[in-house]
Amino acid sequence: MDTFGFFADNELLRLIKEDDRIAFENIYNKYWSKLYLSAYNILRDRQIAEDIIQDIFVQLWLKRSSNNIQNLSSYLYTSVRFQVFKKIRDGKVKVDLMEHADQLVINSDIESNIHLKEVNRRLEESIELLPEKCKEIYILSRKQFLSAKDIALRLKLSSKTVENQLTIAFRRIRSNMADLL
Repeated sequence: MDTFGFFADNELLRLIKEDDRIAFENIYNKYWSKLYLSAYNILRDRQIAEDIIQDIFVQLWLKRSSNNIQNLSSYLYTSVRFQVFKKIRDGKVKVDLMEHADQLVINSDIESNIHLKEVNRRLEESIELLPEKCKEIYILSRKQFLSAKDIALRLKLSSKTVENQLTIAFRRIRSNMADLL
């Protein structure tokens, strides 16, 4: 029986810190489908979306005693966004991140929507702060979906230079957005 259905998220978080599996199941049942839809609407890959959501819940359980989560909904949706961005960055899926970014927060609360807009704003700011050549390479890679080899050919650079510039871009963007992600 669902005895925790009326508990607030912060109370459920307190209970899972005490190893309460039923409280965890309640969180899982409450958020799984919403989080899955958020990931799937961007990635359009059922398996990757499921894997992302499962990993997030596994981590929530494994780190239950050390987590200091203030807003469960925001935490979960931010985790989904981070994992989706990571899959896109790693080249495991290709999507137009800017075109689909708003879909990441389908069914999320207002705070999550505000947070997404802040993430997008900071992402654009971080891209603008990149050195000119680094920014150009990043945009060709992430917004035009060109491979390192294609970028190297287009810009008359070595593939290694392109890869190094992408590494620099990712490092700087991640550093600039660390507090949000």
